[in-house]
Amino acid sequence: MSMRNILIFSFLAIFMLSACRTVPMTSRRQFLLSSEAQENALGAAVFEEFKAEHPVSRDKNMVQILNRVGLAISDAANKPDYDWEFVLLDSETANAFCLPGGKVAVYSGILPFMSNEAELATVVAHEVAHAVARHSGERMSWAKVQQIGLLGLRGAGASSAWETLYGAGTELGFMLPFSRKHEYEADSIGMILMAKAGYNPNAAIMFWQKFSAGEDASAIQKWVSTHPTGVDRINNMEQLLPQAMQEYQQAAQKRGLGVKW
Repeated sequence: MSMRNILIFSFLAIFMLSACRTVPMTSRRQFLLSSEAQENALGAAVFEEFKAEHPVSRDKNMVQILNRVGLAISDAANKPDYDWEFVLLDSETANAFCLPGGKVAVYSGILPFMSNEAELATVVAHEVAHAVARHSGERMSWAKVQQIGLLGLRGAGASSAWETLYGAGTELGFMLPFSRKHEYEADSIGMILMAKAGYNPNAAIMFWQKFSAGEDASAIQKWVSTHPTGVDRINNMEQLLPQAMQEYQQAAQKRGLGVKW
């Protein structure tokens, strides 16, 4: 290795170490190039554009329940600097997401998989956990590193075949497993948050048993998927349940399963 390359790698190593942060509640070290303020500003801007293009649910009862759940979970998250917002979208899509800074959207299509407020809290707490753990900023940071590596290959005169191999290798070998790690972490943090908010964490397992019913992912599907299988998620939650139940027992207000429908 030339002295020039040694200096470049040394600089990158020092830079990456200096950009590390500890994820709340899991103590995992993570790499971030962006500031939380930058991520939150981007999240707010994207959320406004998204709401302008997607219809909001007119179900006043469910909107009220979502806001109540969101308030309880966001209080448990203890991020007063976030501008929390919870929106129920009128869509058949069974999904939810959270943008940096506490912008949470739940698609009405996921509601048929729930039968009570605590199961809704499972989904909301999972999405809030993504924001608290700053997973979006982490993914953007590693994507930049991936791009730097590609530029390095081009600078070294690598062929297009090597560039393709590098892209596929880093995506399948690092980026996709990394996304699955984020999902497991959001499940874990989410269970703790819903328990702190007074919702029975057993509801998380109840929800995922219904949501993943009949799922049977092959080894190849697991390898190329950004999300773990439902069975794997449930196993992870069952291991965490005793800790979550301790948090639930210590919660100032016990909401249990909340309102049923």
